[in-house]
Amino acid sequence: MRARMTTISFWVFAAGLVLGGYVLARDMLPRFGESGAAMAAAAPIIVLAAAAVAVIIWALDRSDAQVRSAWALAFAWGAIGACGLALQINGFASDAVSDVLDDPGATYWGAALVGPLNEETIKGAGVALLLVIFRDRLRRPLQIFAVGAFAGLGFQVVENLSYAITFALRDAQSDVAGALTVTLLRALFGFQSHWVYTGFFALGLALLRSRPALAVLAVALSYLLHFWWNAPGGDDPMLAFALILLKCAVTLTLLGAAWWWMILDQRRWLQGAIGTPEAAALAPPAELATLPTRALRRAGQEYLRHYYGPAFADVARERQRWLIRELTQRLG
Repeated sequence: MRARMTTISFWVFAAGLVLGGYVLARDMLPRFGESGAAMAAAAPIIVLAAAAVAVIIWALDRSDAQVRSAWALAFAWGAIGACGLALQINGFASDAVSDVLDDPGATYWGAALVGPLNEETIKGAGVALLLVIFRDRLRRPLQIFAVGAFAGLGFQVVENLSYAITFALRDAQSDVAGALTVTLLRALFGFQSHWVYTGFFALGLALLRSRPALAVLAVALSYLLHFWWNAPGGDDPMLAFALILLKCAVTLTLLGAAWWWMILDQRRWLQGAIGTPEAAALAPPAELATLPTRALRRAGQEYLRHYYGPAFADVARERQRWLIRELTQRLG
């Protein structure tokens, strides 16, 4: 990590964290003090929802070459750098929209016009910096999607806290009821929001050189899905609720399709990588042949467990992970 701290990208990233942290401390900390009981009730739900999403992201990253330090930095960027910078910029952008669109246009469409453009760009900029900082380790789409997803999750957590504070102070009857209502609704229906959007943005960055058309599509989806989520749903409560369900279904369907494509891409890449001279220098052909899919890797482990015992199977599993990490860094 010390070598990474000498790069310009790292210090730009650090400067973004400092600036974002300053804005959050200036604008959000005073509001925490005004809604202490409400936040004590809402925070556990927000943390549990975030933990559930983190487990999902971990499960989706089937690269066997996870970079946990990049995950942590991405989460910090989303929660601190991106949230703080977006909070500042959204204020200026909202004023600009209000100047262009008269009420009620600015009220209805302000969030849809301002949020996606500013927030996805800022979150994506932090991910791009991390891809430069960890350029020797983040090489595959599955890895990079997970980094983007953790940046989005960090943003999602702080945004949920901000909404809880806002609705706690807005509810005339009970701070706790106001905070819990919006927190539960966002946990149930907004769980597939920012982490998916920024994951798509990161996937676009991963494909920028090799598949530019798919890269443009992935980045466009991050903006369009965010815009659609923020767009007004009308005045009819039932219609608005049905639209929310449709938005969730479309987002999850696109996520599933993108994940399946990344899994197939990882298999194709591994099938090609095991035939290279670099792979031959790492392991014998029989061991390399077990790498392309999880089924093959498990079959290799079961063979050793059957004939030689559990210890050999455990060693084989660790060897397979090591080989995939090495191939990722050398050939990815």
